[in-house]
Amino acid sequence: MGMAASQVRLLQLTGRKNDIGRQLQSLSAEKMSLTREMKGVTKDYQNALSSKVFKWTTNSGANYVDLSYNTLMKPNSTNNNTPYLLTNTNGAVMIDSTYKKYAEMISANGAAGGDYESVRTEILASLCPNITAEEIEKANETSEALENATTNLNNLVGTEPEEPVNYDSASSFLANAGTISGINISQGGTLNLGDSTSAASSFSSFINELKTNMGNVLSENDQEAFNSACSAFYDEYSVNIGSNSEKSKDLLESDSSPLRLKDSSYNLDVSKALELILGKYEEAGGSVQENERGTMEYAWRDKDSSTYLDWQNNKYPAWQSEYSAAQEEYQTALDNNNQVFTAANATEVAFYDRIFNAIAENGWEYNNQISDNDYLNQMLQNNQYFITTVNTDTDEDGKTIYEYDSSIASNFDYLISVNDSDAANEALAEYEYQKSIINEKESRIDTRMQDLETEQSAINEMIKGIESVRNDNVERTFSIFS
Repeated sequence: MGMAASQVRLLQLTGRKNDIGRQLQSLSAEKMSLTREMKGVTKDYQNALSSKVFKWTTNSGANYVDLSYNTLMKPNSTNNNTPYLLTNTNGAVMIDSTYKKYAEMISANGAAGGDYESVRTEILASLCPNITAEEIEKANETSEALENATTNLNNLVGTEPEEPVNYDSASSFLANAGTISGINISQGGTLNLGDSTSAASSFSSFINELKTNMGNVLSENDQEAFNSACSAFYDEYSVNIGSNSEKSKDLLESDSSPLRLKDSSYNLDVSKALELILGKYEEAGGSVQENERGTMEYAWRDKDSSTYLDWQNNKYPAWQSEYSAAQEEYQTALDNNNQVFTAANATEVAFYDRIFNAIAENGWEYNNQISDNDYLNQMLQNNQYFITTVNTDTDEDGKTIYEYDSSIASNFDYLISVNDSDAANEALAEYEYQKSIINEKESRIDTRMQDLETEQSAINEMIKGIESVRNDNVERTFSIFS
């Protein structure tokens, strides 16, 4: 009976030992699962630390503020009272609840091609509390008058009767310079400039007198080009006077050079000099044309001709009088237009005009989520929304025209991508929370495994005891029968 009881007890302990082994394996698997879970939590935290968000900056990131719909689409000092349109992939303007009722007045269904002008006064009077509808209507009148005055003025531009000129050969053209320093310019010759102490001064005097004499027969633009050509020629060759450089010596000894040095005296070949000056004159934009024979001809004014006198006494004064009147009309209209609004009011009106003209031309789309900065950032980062700048210009009739330039947010000058501190803080809080839960689970598993391992050790000791007693009984029993 004693051996049978021992055997039963041994079986019980062995069964319990095996059960503990299975529990330890299960708890070990749970602990491995917690390790994997902790790795996932850590990865999420690291991803949050590297997440980016767009901020608004006007100094390349030295300082920045949160990017919001108001930053882009509402007048404020942050955007310097300049709208930056938030647009979708189709170019339609994204609007919030503030602008929705006004956008519906322009285009009920958001389609492009709406009518802003007919409701402009009502919209601006509603959005600009310091401006009355009467002031807006007055501004419309003065603006229309300014457009008409601009059109009248522009219509006269380019209609100025051309100053009559004669086109003639180079020699005839230069003959107008007469005689300079004893040299008949049309016939050419050699001008002795003197030695190195006086040559530069003589050279300069020749060039200046040539400018003066030709100025009597050149138009204003041609005179500027001729003076430029003369100065360029003088600068190129005068530096060689008194110079001992090899380059200057080679030039002064060259047959092709207009400036030569002989027996300590500098001599200027007038014909060669004038030929070079005319080449530079053509390059500077002087009035030069090629005749049917392939010869270059140059324009000059004959102030004694009947054609020139008719232009001077009749045609030009009549045009000048009309042009002056148009200028005066334009200035009056401009002054009247500038007096309707204060500078601040004009800026505010211009801000909303840019937005609602864009809505009329390109359409609109309402989204109640765009006031959420996180959502706005996400849409910009995913290139679902774009930032469109609005530039204004004036057509030939003086009417304002709008030009749009869209850019993805990462290419926009005033946006900078920075680490998302809010996301990082939220991720840290979540990380610490999840970590505490995992640590608590792990602590319970460790305690349970420790208890099971202690129990397992005790069972092993009991099994050893039973096996020892059993072995002794078996040995004693067999010794009796031996």
